[in-house]
Amino acid sequence: MAAQPPRPKLPPLTALRAFEAAGRLGGFAPAALELGVTPGAVTAHLKTLESALGVALFERRHRGVTLTSVGARVLPDFTAAFSALEAAVHRLETEATPGLVRIATTADLAQLWLSPRLPALRKAGVQVVPLPVATPEAARGLADLALFFDDTRGAPAPLIAVAAPDLAAGLGGAGALDPGECLVLSGPDGDWALWSEAAGIAGFAPRGPVHAQAALALEEAANGAGVLVLARPLADGALASGRVVALFSVEAERKRGLRLWPLRARPDAAARQVLAALTA
Repeated sequence: MAAQPPRPKLPPLTALRAFEAAGRLGGFAPAALELGVTPGAVTAHLKTLESALGVALFERRHRGVTLTSVGARVLPDFTAAFSALEAAVHRLETEATPGLVRIATTADLAQLWLSPRLPALRKAGVQVVPLPVATPEAARGLADLALFFDDTRGAPAPLIAVAAPDLAAGLGGAGALDPGECLVLSGPDGDWALWSEAAGIAGFAPRGPVHAQAALALEEAANGAGVLVLARPLADGALASGRVVALFSVEAERKRGLRLWPLRARPDAAARQVLAALTA
């Protein structure tokens, strides 16, 4: 077999990825979010790339950046190249670990919603690995499916109030709640104002401990620390086990839902099986 000439030395792959992401997403900040680095790192990668090539790829303006004519012409080639690379890596992973499905999701959803459903999937012959990330963009090319709350669509995820059974037994109506005994989950999935309005106590202001993690807040509620408002999907497991109970038969409906969707253009059979099982 004739010797193959060596491939030419390319610019750093990290710099090329920064260019493709920034060009596709329209800015350094969204590119940094997807790549899991700081905007400053994206800027540095692009300066390195432009210096090595001797050409400007972006025009820096006061309100952001735009592609130069050269950058705009070559961007589709890089997007196609990285898509092909991601497909090749996915094929390699599939060959190495057939039946493995990676689901990008938050740490709370992985622990509270996904984990209780994993045994049934394993019995069906599918291995599911949660990939905790802050946003679905951060999992591009790394996961098969994404599981996140979505502000405009998804399965219903109303807000409910929960408490430990012993604490719940001593509560009166919603109007008798003690603000100091009400736990707070920060963010839209612990919106006391929305739930209070649905419960007929608009303006109620909880003054209990504030938690950033739903798993910790729910554990506190299950241990009798107070009443907690959270999205029902986050409480499903604790409700099913009886560790907490839902209060006052109040559900605050909202547009924000729980959404599971494929991240790859052509999900494989295992990913389709998991998608169907979890959305049934």
